[in-house]
Amino acid sequence: MPNIQTKTLSLHPLPATFGEYRFEFVAEAPNGRESLIFTRYKDKAFFLILIKRKNDYLIKADKLSRVAPIYIVKDGLKAFRDLHGLETTFSNIEGKAPLEHIQKSDRYLKDISYFIEEFQTDKEIWIEIGFGSGRHLLHQAKKHPDIQMIGLEIHAPSIEQVAKQCKIQGIENILMCKFDARIFLEFLPSNSVGRIFVHFPVPWDKKPHRRVISKSFVQESLRLLKKGGTLELRTDSENYYLYALETFTALNRLDLHLRKNQEIEVSSKYEDRWKRQEKNIYDFILTNEEISEPKPKCDRLVFEGWVPFGEVKARLDRRLIRGEDYFVHFEQCYDIDEERGVIKLSFGAYERCEHKYLIFNNNKIQYFPYESLPIAQNSKSHQKIKELIYGKYD
Repeated sequence: MPNIQTKTLSLHPLPATFGEYRFEFVAEAPNGRESLIFTRYKDKAFFLILIKRKNDYLIKADKLSRVAPIYIVKDGLKAFRDLHGLETTFSNIEGKAPLEHIQKSDRYLKDISYFIEEFQTDKEIWIEIGFGSGRHLLHQAKKHPDIQMIGLEIHAPSIEQVAKQCKIQGIENILMCKFDARIFLEFLPSNSVGRIFVHFPVPWDKKPHRRVISKSFVQESLRLLKKGGTLELRTDSENYYLYALETFTALNRLDLHLRKNQEIEVSSKYEDRWKRQEKNIYDFILTNEEISEPKPKCDRLVFEGWVPFGEVKARLDRRLIRGEDYFVHFEQCYDIDEERGVIKLSFGAYERCEHKYLIFNNNKIQYFPYESLPIAQNSKSHQKIKELIYGKYD
């Protein structure tokens, strides 16, 4: 995680601009030991976290709002350092200037709002979930230039590495999104996808609710897939194999093929290692047999009016709200001043929740780093959040 450390720090009055970065406000937690610094670079915005420790200060990237490519965050930390004239005792943000392929990775990397509001294609779509080093994703894109490949990955360095290879190899048919695949699928049209690849997902043996494969994920995949389209799971985990077998066979109707230790056209470096260790590798290929109805869209989840932050804070005595299939958890408040502030919260479905900030600023209330996603459980959670903000919660 990019960060710098310094013995002394006196915050510059905000808002302030240094180079291409603008630091708009600081929001402080009640304990006085942690602050959020709202940072803007061109059309991107994120928080830096300032932590006051016993003998020094730590300034680092906020994981929840962190943007890609990572050089944007690193340069933001450099701008903060230079604006304040800090003498750092530790820094891991130095290095060579970003290469052209990383600077232009926005050509391949899109945020979730793009796929909700703008994405259109006449091509058949194939999706790879958790593409890692990108060997398989790049292979399929080169072999099938008439297919629109979408890669989903939450590991930023993997995204940047694949962006680099797309630039070097002249690949035009890959788009990537740094987002939870379990939610992403809900925003693509029914019957628009030919193949979904899930190769070697994290087994999550101790936290099975975090697994990609689930009853709801399989149902959503079948909605997306064209008739004859396939969901393809490849795993070396015996536990995941047994779990997936149980999940798939629970379907009322099933066309499922199971293969063991079969070679595929391209393998990852991890798969090569597991083969040398003589581990078993299992392939599930689930074929969709039906045409799905279009999925109705939910309304945007927004706030219609302004309420001063101080009034809302006074109503946050109820930190956790539980519904039958959703929840809202208010985790932390940060004060900008009496009228403005930030709330860190999580909400949505129990097995696939969202983590967000609510920013009260400029006479607006909005989710950050992007709007809450318009799905059913989020809509229920959003309604409870609105009731609390506007003083209507019973």
